[in-house]
Amino acid sequence: MTETTLRAAPQTEAVEYARRLAARTMRAWSLIDREELVTAIVAELVANAVLHAGTALELRLQRGSGRVRVEVRDRATQMPRLTVPGPLDESHRGLFIVDRFASSWGAEPVSGGKVVWAEVST
Repeated sequence: MTETTLRAAPQTEAVEYARRLAARTMRAWSLIDREELVTAIVAELVANAVLHAGTALELRLQRGSGRVRVEVRDRATQMPRLTVPGPLDESHRGLFIVDRFASSWGAEPVSGGKVVWAEVST
């Protein structure tokens, strides 16, 4: 398994840093055909952590057999909740997008917070 990690403060700039890291990582792993999916998932999960948790966060990208796993860890205990946005809703689309793009996703409480993860098949 190959892995890369980013630690960031809960600032909006973290989303762009995370997107760039994800894009570079997908290229380095020769997974360009999955770059768009993975960077979209990374952006949504990091944005959710910045907006809702407001704590330091850690992004981890892992390449395993037949999949890329995205994990975002923060220090908030509130678990995410999938909502289906209406056609005119301008927010609450993050996990809906993750749910559509990922082959699977979930959230797990961990000591000192939670990890929200998503996997993309390769």
